[in-house]
Amino acid sequence: MTGLRARKKAATEQAIVDAAMKLFAKRGFAVTTVEDIAAAAGVGRRTLFRYFPTKQDIVLDPRRLDRAFARAALRERRASADDIEHVMAVLAELQRRAFAVFRPEHQRVLHRLSHDEPALAARSFLLMQEVRDLVVEALLPKRASRAEQLRARLLAMSCIVAVDTSVTMWVEGGMKEDLGKILSEAGSGLREGFAARIRIAH
Repeated sequence: MTGLRARKKAATEQAIVDAAMKLFAKRGFAVTTVEDIAAAAGVGRRTLFRYFPTKQDIVLDPRRLDRAFARAALRERRASADDIEHVMAVLAELQRRAFAVFRPEHQRVLHRLSHDEPALAARSFLLMQEVRDLVVEALLPKRASRAEQLRARLLAMSCIVAVDTSVTMWVEGGMKEDLGKILSEAGSGLREGFAARIRIAH
């Protein structure tokens, strides 16, 4: 694809995403139609479907998951990095790449849709499972024991939830805090575990 064609394609995709997120924020996901989005983006219905096969793909497109990056990055780690630091750093970058098309003003709506809209929440869970499998595959030796498999799966899902929770708190806080700092605190929490009891308010 030539540079001009690539830029035009990227601009059209961005226009569709921008229009969709604005409509989702104003009307809601369920009642917004593909025709509404196409009209707001200034493209035809067929053009929209060439970019996004379904309305759900505009928000959570499995094609945005950079699997090649994940596999390569998970297999390369700094000598000083422990498993949690390494996996969370890769997951954070993987998420950044997957959602790079969304503007800062989209973040609240994006987060709400991916967690609260049933069809999108289900898709989000399936993508989490796929990422878990990528992590486990990269971490485990070919002939892993049952104990090694259990540890890898627990580690992968714990890190995935930690990243998701960190982003949730960042969005809920108005995206004013340093997301990297929140992720670092979440990683520290995973290392410490839950041995310390949470003080229950009375």
